[in-house]
Amino acid sequence: MKKQLFAVVVGAALAFPLFAQAEGAYVGGNIGRSELKLSGDGSGKENKTSFKAYAGYDFTANFGVEGGYVDFGTLKDNDSGVSTNWETNALYVAATGTLPLNEEFSLLAKIGVTRNHTKVSASAGALSISGSQNKTAALIGVGAAYNINKNLSAIAEYEHFGKTLDDSGFNVKASQFSVGLRYKF
Repeated sequence: MKKQLFAVVVGAALAFPLFAQAEGAYVGGNIGRSELKLSGDGSGKENKTSFKAYAGYDFTANFGVEGGYVDFGTLKDNDSGVSTNWETNALYVAATGTLPLNEEFSLLAKIGVTRNHTKVSASAGALSISGSQNKTAALIGVGAAYNINKNLSAIAEYEHFGKTLDDSGFNVKASQFSVGLRYKF
């Protein structure tokens, strides 16, 4: 019994610095490729340059929370003389999970909710119309982090933001693969 208790105390003492260093706030920015999939009357998909800014807080080495803004770019379609643009962005909040593999590498996961906004504009000759829609959807993401030093990490992520538009026979879904830097305070 004493040997088991000693092993638990030593293990906790060795692990405590990892938890102490893992807690804290962070900010980050990513650039990547979004995929906007259009289904319905004008099916198709486009890959666009996307940008993401975010902030979060790690409560432990394994769990935290994150919120951010993503600009997915603009999906364009020109069919039978009608030019249509779908501008899409999102605000999100998510619970995050981190699995440290060693001192440098970690696997990342997140699940949360996103408020997607899509502005649609269409024109045909001198006629033009526009409108917008907000859509709440589930967010899931996976990724990896490489710790450059104790404060700066390189991040690679894939995130799926669900439907950004569901109106009049058109559906737009958004996902993103991105890389960036995260700074931990």
